[in-house]
Amino acid sequence: MSDDPVMARISAWAASRADISALVQIGSRVQPGATPDRWSDYDFQLISTRPALYRDPAALHGLGETWVVNSQRVFGGADKLTLVFPGGVEADFVILRAVELRIAFAALRAPGLASLWPPPLKFGVRNLKIVACPGWRVVKGGAAWERRYARLGATLPWPRLDEREFRGVCAAFWAAAVWTAKKIARGELRAAQRHFHLTLVEQLWRLLEEEARDHDRAVRPEARRAESWLAPERLPQSAFATGADRATLSRALRAAAGAFEDAAATLARQRGWTPPDHSAARDWLLGELG
Repeated sequence: MSDDPVMARISAWAASRADISALVQIGSRVQPGATPDRWSDYDFQLISTRPALYRDPAALHGLGETWVVNSQRVFGGADKLTLVFPGGVEADFVILRAVELRIAFAALRAPGLASLWPPPLKFGVRNLKIVACPGWRVVKGGAAWERRYARLGATLPWPRLDEREFRGVCAAFWAAAVWTAKKIARGELRAAQRHFHLTLVEQLWRLLEEEARDHDRAVRPEARRAESWLAPERLPQSAFATGADRATLSRALRAAAGAFEDAAATLARQRGWTPPDHSAARDWLLGELG
């Protein structure tokens, strides 16, 4: 029995449910060298023969008191249940269909045939590796599921931007920058602030992640632990102070434009690409912002 009361509760709950073929802990708590603290979440892949059951919160009966239960679609198109227990302890369960996982792991018996796999299988295996390769532990499922997860190996197959996608990211950034500048000029400051973070900064992070992967840094998605893998010069470049006033938003937009232009030039140089020319949009933007 685990001496961690949260894990003990979750393990007992999973053991009591016949539909759960396997419960596999992933995330920072089970990664090599991990030193989880009180802020570390509990992350799981819940492999069920009846995944539709987890659309009903009643399926969680037995996990004890919760403050919040939320369901959402996440990376790879799976459903994720987030539970917040008393004390702010968070547990995430990504719900996976058992038959699909069995097919994926059966395919991994012969990885040399991957070029013959249908696209959905390639996509599913890639996503499974991205999420689980950094670390996993079988909580329920026994040796059979441990052997299956061992087939994942340790290499993270992050999809890399090609030149066409890179050009798309650049175009998306400058289009979002122009839109944001117009909203600032019209006094729609909250719309500008929302769009700045939701759309514009997201394109910058795509380039920063790619740049760091080119240098073999341990990149995490969604800017997680970015302080540990960003290049030192990128730390101040990616820190934007925004507020619902014209001067603050204008400064943030100018700073983001400069950071993006620098990141795009660096990535293009690393990959041997020709960066797209968006200087007309940049010059207009800087002129409007003053």
